[in-house]
Amino acid sequence: MNQGISEINVIRKDFRKVDIKFALAYPSGYQVGMSCLGLHTIYAMLNTRPDVACERVFNSKQDRPLSVESRQPLGSFDIVGFSLQFEADYTNVLRMISNAGIPLRSSDRSANHPLIIAGGPCALENPKPLSEYVDLFLVGDAEPVLDDLLDTYLEGNLSRENLETLSELPGIYVPEFSKEPVKRVWCKSLEEAYRPVTQVIPQAEEGSQLMPVFGKCLLLEVSRGCEWGCRFCLIGYTGRPMRNLSMKNALSTIEEGVERSGVSKVTLIAPSLSGYKDLVDLSWSIVNSDLELSVSSLRVDCVSEELLEALAKGGQRTATLAPEAGTERLREVLNKGFSDDDIFHAAEMIQDKLQNLKMYFIVGLPTETQADIEGMVNMANRIGSLGFPSRGIRLSVNPFVPKPHTPFMWDPQPSIDQVRKEIKFVSSKLKRNPRISIEGFDPRWGAIEAFLSLGEDNIGKVIELSAFYGGGLGAWRRALNETKISIEDVIGTGRDTEAVYPWDIVNVGVSREFLLAERDKAFGGNITSPCSIKCSKCGLNCN
Repeated sequence: MNQGISEINVIRKDFRKVDIKFALAYPSGYQVGMSCLGLHTIYAMLNTRPDVACERVFNSKQDRPLSVESRQPLGSFDIVGFSLQFEADYTNVLRMISNAGIPLRSSDRSANHPLIIAGGPCALENPKPLSEYVDLFLVGDAEPVLDDLLDTYLEGNLSRENLETLSELPGIYVPEFSKEPVKRVWCKSLEEAYRPVTQVIPQAEEGSQLMPVFGKCLLLEVSRGCEWGCRFCLIGYTGRPMRNLSMKNALSTIEEGVERSGVSKVTLIAPSLSGYKDLVDLSWSIVNSDLELSVSSLRVDCVSEELLEALAKGGQRTATLAPEAGTERLREVLNKGFSDDDIFHAAEMIQDKLQNLKMYFIVGLPTETQADIEGMVNMANRIGSLGFPSRGIRLSVNPFVPKPHTPFMWDPQPSIDQVRKEIKFVSSKLKRNPRISIEGFDPRWGAIEAFLSLGEDNIGKVIELSAFYGGGLGAWRRALNETKISIEDVIGTGRDTEAVYPWDIVNVGVSREFLLAERDKAFGGNITSPCSIKCSKCGLNCN
């Protein structure tokens, strides 16, 4: 990171006056890391403790990762906590550890080395691929267990020999000692979850590589979890039940946060904003306070003229929808129960109020046929007839990636050739439409993502070699050749529904029986409406 950037609300403490020096490590660049609300939350939460100094460290091209606040090297901290948001960052995790002079493997570290911990969606998904390199994983929400983790570590005099005791805490997976599945910990109420109101805001110029994705704004989490149960989606099963922030607390947080952070924009964060019942009222309250407003992807059936008018007044110019599939039949398989006409009507309102539209689609889905791919093209062309400006419609077309803890986790990853063929077909059919542009990530990265999501601990050596060789596609190819481990063996065939898998070390609270029942509904054609996420219906053990 360029240390010339100035920030407001940075917290700097005297290391001589604290008991724990905690490095909050984000294994990607500053711009991406500072766009993550989880990073802001943990940073602020830890620094409320007088006995802890928490500083941020981002991945960069420099040899030694240094903290933003004091320029201290990563190896000088007592604890290094990695935020695992994306599987592709695993190579950066190992590179940051190695460049800090810390032994890569947990078994090679001594009392002189920091404790390496990790949390985030990927730790909940499947911690096994990094289990040789991370001392312990926090499985689930940080708020219920992080203070207990630090207190227990302090009681053990910051000793690595205390790992066995730490493994006894709820939600803590220690590869060396945890033999039984670790149950996810979660905040029962979003009202009680920590909300950072004094957020670090970089004073970068618009367009700068240091400017966060959402710009200078207050990030506010209005709901956690998702109520819809789309059968391919990790968060739809690992984040249950959905918890909403009250309108009262949302408004008070915005008022205080805008004042303390010196911003004039609010970005609402949630896996499913569409399930937040106060979204329209909250949006109007924000824009009527002369603040700008930004929201993420919207569910098709929540789009309304009232909501779009608020977004337009708040300065948003693009709305994002996620139809995922091109036909009603395939959307029913996915448990996304809305029609082609619903999508078209939502797009029509967006064209009228905001002008620009982004849509997410997935290719290679279970039960997909050529008719589904053609349906995607037909839908895009139909929406393109509405009068959007040139390149005003962006289609993001990406490969299906089977995820642990979902009804589709037993299905194979589509081949790279299949994904390329289908994306090429869509592109060829739409290339003459001046209103549409197509984007998406390389299907080879989709295969690597599936490999890291579904793999055992033995794939750690592939990650390690890939990190050593630079982390690019060529590095992955070389690492796989040298280890003689086949991606295809992990991702390319269907999985036995009776087998034990590496991610079974994590208990997300949703039973295998429930996932199999959802799978039967998908493939049997007996599609029901999404449940209301009550314990008796969604398979979640809320105790």
